[in-house]
Amino acid sequence: MWDQEESLKDKWYGKNAFLLNINTSDWIVHINMPSYGKCVAIETTGTYNFDDGIVCSWGVDFNNYIPVNPNSIIEFDRNDINILPSVNLAPRRRAQRILQVEDFFKSLDNLKNEKYTDVSIQDRAVTHLREDINDVLPTITASIHKMNKSKEFERFLHRIFDKMPNTISIQNGFGWKTDNGADLIVEFENPIIGINITTKLIVQAKSYEGAHFDKNAIDQIVTGMEEYGADAGLLITTATETEALEDYVREMSEKTQKTIDVIAGIDVAKFVLRYAPELLLGN
Repeated sequence: MWDQEESLKDKWYGKNAFLLNINTSDWIVHINMPSYGKCVAIETTGTYNFDDGIVCSWGVDFNNYIPVNPNSIIEFDRNDINILPSVNLAPRRRAQRILQVEDFFKSLDNLKNEKYTDVSIQDRAVTHLREDINDVLPTITASIHKMNKSKEFERFLHRIFDKMPNTISIQNGFGWKTDNGADLIVEFENPIIGINITTKLIVQAKSYEGAHFDKNAIDQIVTGMEEYGADAGLLITTATETEALEDYVREMSEKTQKTIDVIAGIDVAKFVLRYAPELLLGN
């Protein structure tokens, strides 16, 4: 029965039979329209159909159509920098599916919002590659949190700082009776025109999930800077930074007249990938 139906489709619709597979809310993209290199995309509101037709001397002449939403129409250059390179807009046959559906919709959003305006066509692939990788970073940070809770996160960060250039020494606070606000004390050597200046950094490590509202970590950093005569403080949290935390960091930096900063969320993944990628990727 199926073969018979398919043969009837071929008989009556020929090479246009693919139009019967279009569903409501699908998108149709016409390539090289209205001119070569241009594209027109539009969302459907129904399926392939026929109107009531026009009565002619030889019978009824039907018009076929696919209903669409005229407000959804968008025209663009197929090499526009807002189009992800993974979206194939150079079909080699009469009809071709766009397989990277998510990337296609992301491209439409980019076009509507004119997200990229000053990126050269040569940098198009690199720009979208970076964005794609940024989508993966939250997963990496979540895995770091999952595998490194509490003191394990301090030990993990110890290994990262050990890989950083100009690190002189690292001390973990969890071995002491009280860490006095310092999970890690890191000393760096900063060469300036032949003179080596040492910077002492107090680090608070928090393996959290969700959003970071806790201001106590910043108070602990201030305590640690006072106790150990440190030059700066750093909170590293796997949670995402909140505006309240950011404001408090700024307030305490001004109060102490010392730099206090935060590495949070996806920036934790970037921090690890920059200084100790082998911990995540292997040798």
